Amino acid sequence: MSEIVLETHGLTKAYRSQCVVDHVDLRIEKGHIYGLVGRNGAGKTSIIRMVTGQTVPTGGALSLFGESGSGKLERMRARTGAMVETPSFSPFLTARENLEYYRIQRGIPSKDVVEEALEQVRLTNTGKKKFKFFSLGMKQRLGLALALMNRPDLLLLDEPINGLDPEGIVEVRHILTQLTGQLGMTVLISSHILTELASLATCYGFLEQGVMLEQLTSEDLRDRCRACLEIRVDDAAKAARVLEQTLDLRAFDVLPDGLLRLYSGIDAPHRIVKVFVEAGLAVSAVNSRGANLEDYYLSLVGGVRGA
Repeated sequence: MSEIVLETHGLTKAYRSQCVVDHVDLRIEKGHIYGLVGRNGAGKTSIIRMVTGQTVPTGGALSLFGESGSGKLERMRARTGAMVETPSFSPFLTARENLEYYRIQRGIPSKDVVEEALEQVRLTNTGKKKFKFFSLGMKQRLGLALALMNRPDLLLLDEPINGLDPEGIVEVRHILTQLTGQLGMTVLISSHILTELASLATCYGFLEQGVMLEQLTSEDLRDRCRACLEIRVDDAAKAARVLEQTLDLRAFDVLPDGLLRLYSGIDAPHRIVKVFVEAGLAVSAVNSRGANLEDYYLSLVGGVRGA
């Protein structure tokens, strides 16, 4: 049975009359990269702040590594690392000097963690270069190194790829994939850059106005976004036989109410309809389906809103 690293039940956060996180149930298993998807203001940062203890929930329950309650949660938070916003680094210190400062400040005894963290984010070759001369991507990676210094089992990242150029995004993606693949680390990453989460996350939670609309695995998402052709007929069983025997097509599902969903041969829907009609079937609807992560999210929240 997989270990549950983070779980919430009815997690809620309200500021005066505004509810920014509304009874959210969330569950993350060990070794997964959980993509928390939502536009700005959806409640992503508030959830991460409650998990890290930076803000107190208004209601609901929260557990880390199977432990709950304020005392136990605080001990379990020692097993987490977080980058909620870019840390305050000294512009006149190098990457190593900045991390060494935080190592001493946090009372981490082992000096090896500085070099280890720099290796994990690929910043060992910065030498004497001062932080003020770092690119945005390098600054983000140093922030990630700081989050890794206590060798966490759970890493929480709030919009870590926001503002990065394509090369910087690829770097962060490779780093996170390596951390989970080789070290078994669990990652919660929030972002509104959905195309990048699609190539990284193993499961997703879709947030809108503080409400968790849906949670699903990457496999579930691929199934739901898979390109297909939907055809509605008067006799689905007969249509299935025609697909197999006449058209030699077998990648399809038979759904209720005479609906068939085809995954092959979909580039020539007119040919399929023609064969159906010739076989005496009545075709009442033909629709192409297929979406990417962004399309799927927009379908959940009801489309694009005006600014």
